[in-house]
Amino acid sequence: MRILHTSDWHLGKRLFKLDRSPEHELFLNWLLSILREEKIDVLLIAGDIFDTPTPPHQSLEVFYNFLHRVSTETTTDTYIIAGNHDSGLLLEAPARLLSFHRVKIWGKLSTEIKDHWINITKGKESIDLCALPFFRSYELLPQGEGDALAVLKTYLEPQSKNPSILMLHHLAGVFEAAGSEQVISLSGVDSIPTEVMDRFDYVALGHIHKPQKVGKKSYYSGSPIPMRFSETQRKSVMIIDVKDSEFEIKTHQIPVFRDLFIVKADESTYLAKLKELIPSTELKGMVEVQLNLAAPRIGLIDEIKEVLDKKGLELLSFLPFYAAKDDAPKKHEKLFELSPLELFQEFYATKFPEEKEVPEDLKADFTELLEKVKHAPHSS
Repeated sequence: MRILHTSDWHLGKRLFKLDRSPEHELFLNWLLSILREEKIDVLLIAGDIFDTPTPPHQSLEVFYNFLHRVSTETTTDTYIIAGNHDSGLLLEAPARLLSFHRVKIWGKLSTEIKDHWINITKGKESIDLCALPFFRSYELLPQGEGDALAVLKTYLEPQSKNPSILMLHHLAGVFEAAGSEQVISLSGVDSIPTEVMDRFDYVALGHIHKPQKVGKKSYYSGSPIPMRFSETQRKSVMIIDVKDSEFEIKTHQIPVFRDLFIVKADESTYLAKLKELIPSTELKGMVEVQLNLAAPRIGLIDEIKEVLDKKGLELLSFLPFYAAKDDAPKKHEKLFELSPLELFQEFYATKFPEEKEVPEDLKADFTELLEKVKHAPHSS
C-alpha cells in the first residue's frame, strides 16, 4: 500500500495583491501526476483545504475538479479532514455524493469516537486510520470543565490488530513555524505531546506550513507553496510505503511554480543584487525588496520596477528602512502625546522630506476637517 500525505493548500490565498490560483492549479496538476506515476493507493489531506471558511467559487471549482479527476483518472482513495481555516460543515455538505468517488471527509468532531476510525484495505495490506479534524475546546469539553488532553486521548485509544495512522490538524510536539500560520490554541491543548501519538505507526499532521518531523513517527507535510517571501525551505509531500505491516517513510519534493525572491540591500548594493536575480519558473517571479536608506528617494520604486521588468520579474513588496539620526531632536517619545495636527505634520514631513513644512492651505483644510469631525452629530 502506498500513501501520500499533504496538507495546508489554502486555496484562495493571496500574497498582497497576488492571486495564488495559478500556482495552486499547477500544484494540483503535479499532484495528480504523482498519484498516477507513483501508484498511490491512499491520499491523505490533513486540513486547511481553503484559506477561509467561505472560499471563493473559483477555489471550490478547483477543489472539486481535482477530486473528480482523482476518482476518474486514478485508483486512489482520498481521505480529508477540515483545518482551522476551513468550514467543516461546508466540506461535509457533499459527503454522500463524494463517497461514490472514493472520497471520505471529516469536517467536525463527533461525540462518537468510532466515527473517526476507518479501516483501509488494499491488496494484502490493511491499516486503521484515525482522522480528527481541527477541534475547539467546547467540542472536547461541552460542559466547559475537565482535562481536554485526557478527553483527546480517548479518541486515540481504540486498539486494533492492524497498523494504524493518525491524521490530525493541530499543533503537536516542538515545532518550527513558518511564520504564515495562525498559530492559536482554541482546543484547550496548546500542543499535543508527541508521546501521546507514539502508538501510531505514522502521524499525518496539518497546520504548520514548514515541512518537518516532530516526533518518532509524526510529520508535518507543510504547505505546497510558500505563503510568504520568508518561506525559503523547499516544499514537499510525504510518501509512505506499507509492506508486511512495516512503514517506509520518505519525502518527495514539490517543484517551484513561481519564484519568490527577497532582496536585502542598501543604496550602494541594491542595483547589483537586483541584476543577479535569475528567473527559473513558468509563472512570473515576484520580488520583495528590503532596502536600508538614509532618507526617502523620489523615483526609487520606479527605478527598481524598471530593472525587474527587464528581467521578467515584478516588484510585489517594497520595505524601506530609514537610518535613525542620533542628532535629530526627539519632539515626542510617544504617539499619544501628539495632537491630530502634529501627527499630520509628522506624517507630511516623512512623506515629503524635501519640503520644509506643510503648506498653509493644506494645513487650513486639515484643520477645517478636524472641526467638522468634532461637531458632527454622533450616530447610534
